[in-house]
Amino acid sequence: MKNFFFALALTLTAFSLAAQDSRYTAAMTDAVAQLDTTKTMADYQAAANTFSRIASAEPKEWLPLYYASFSQLNAAFSLIKQDVAAALLTIDLAQANLDKALALAPQESELYVLQAYILIGRLMENPMAKGAEISPKVFAQLGKASAMNPDNPRAPFLQGTYTLNMPEFYGGGAAKAKPLFEKASGLFEKETDRGLLPHWGKKGNAHYLEQVSTTEKGN
Repeated sequence: MKNFFFALALTLTAFSLAAQDSRYTAAMTDAVAQLDTTKTMADYQAAANTFSRIASAEPKEWLPLYYASFSQLNAAFSLIKQDVAAALLTIDLAQANLDKALALAPQESELYVLQAYILIGRLMENPMAKGAEISPKVFAQLGKASAMNPDNPRAPFLQGTYTLNMPEFYGGGAAKAKPLFEKASGLFEKETDRGLLPHWGKKGNAHYLEQVSTTEKGN
């Protein structure tokens, strides 16, 4: 009889965990679909709120925290021209969520790409004053992301966009950025069926690769 009750308890626990996992997957699927259609600052803020609620309900999962951070960062980019102080506060929220995600998944390449992206966001406050301090940190985080997962296309893509916007006398410009966009392009082509995992950047990379290629032809 004891064995029967023990087996029943295990079965009920398994059903409970399966139901919880199903709810999490459904909530994340809807939230990622919402994020994929964002266009405005309000959209990104709404997405951030959705992912924050999921993160609160699923404290052991790093992905909701990642997406909350990513959404907050993009909201900050939209806000920075209107209100720098508010944008920086939003970036602080993005960093706080990323820190929690890093505590859960310190070997996840995508988190270091996002850390580099947040650093770039901080640079927007005053690029001339902060460039020398922040640029090495950006490249260090992207290097770490690539070392952890050489197939992650978002690392060379973000490095390419950053390099493209750097002055040529600091090692930036279209010619230096093009190989990075080409590398990312090949990796994006191999990246399929990401599901809930981060999958942004492919369209942006194609746009910038075309831009630098056109610049090269014009010279």
